[in-house]
Amino acid sequence: MSASDLLLSERERAQTNQMVVTMSRLIDDGDFLAEGIGTFLPTAAYMLAKLTHAPSCTSLCPNGNTLMPGTRTLTLGHDEFETIPRASMWLDYLQINTRTMPAIFIGGRPRWTEFMRPAQIDPMGTSNNVCIGPHARPKVRLPGAAGIPDASTVARQFFYYAPRHTRQVFVPQLDFCSGAGHPGEGKGWPQAITVISNLAVLASGPDGRLRVVQLHLDASRAELEAQTGFDLEWAPSVEVAVPPSAEELLLLDTTVDPRGLRFLEALTGTARKQRLRALATEAWPA
Repeated sequence: MSASDLLLSERERAQTNQMVVTMSRLIDDGDFLAEGIGTFLPTAAYMLAKLTHAPSCTSLCPNGNTLMPGTRTLTLGHDEFETIPRASMWLDYLQINTRTMPAIFIGGRPRWTEFMRPAQIDPMGTSNNVCIGPHARPKVRLPGAAGIPDASTVARQFFYYAPRHTRQVFVPQLDFCSGAGHPGEGKGWPQAITVISNLAVLASGPDGRLRVVQLHLDASRAELEAQTGFDLEWAPSVEVAVPPSAEELLLLDTTVDPRGLRFLEALTGTARKQRLRALATEAWPA
């Protein structure tokens, strides 16, 4: 039993694994998979997809700015030792943002797939990752929008994820807009938004508004509505998530993420600090 087992309930661990597997199943073989820094949930999903149904995907790894085929085991601050020696190409930040990303987004081949984590999402899928409260005097200063403003304005398909589905994340109105939402009935980008949370999957409906298309594990309609800050719309037929298979769980626990880094994103506050400190003291491969 790892330290993370003691910090999360059985349900929270199951929800986290469901999120990883759900994201993995949304990946198509040949996709260009963009990783974020410290976004262990989607990175685990990318590696799982490569090991199962999507072996031809290429990863853009921000630690080292490399394009890498194949898979690796998730690490905490040791990614360069895995990615740089095995990279098919090294890029600087200017090349990524002025050549690679625009060419793929605008051209559409291969498909750019990236799961981004904003602090707030509104009913149209517009997002905020800049501040909570007034911009001039914020209560909380967030990490910043990074590539969300660029990507969300040109992406045909845009993915978000939310490890904790709460009323603070799913809000009726953003404190600050840093990511484009669905334009509604008019023309514009992104054409479709999908949000994977620990309770459900929401996707753009016919009018662009997010609606529930899938419920996870033992999540209920009542729980989801109570944890969402705006009135939810529901697809005519809401799917029940297919749970992770024994093979998928085995790959996650033994090959992709044996240290359970994906569970860090389900932790908050003291529990997260405690787990990070424990991981920092562990011996890592040379």
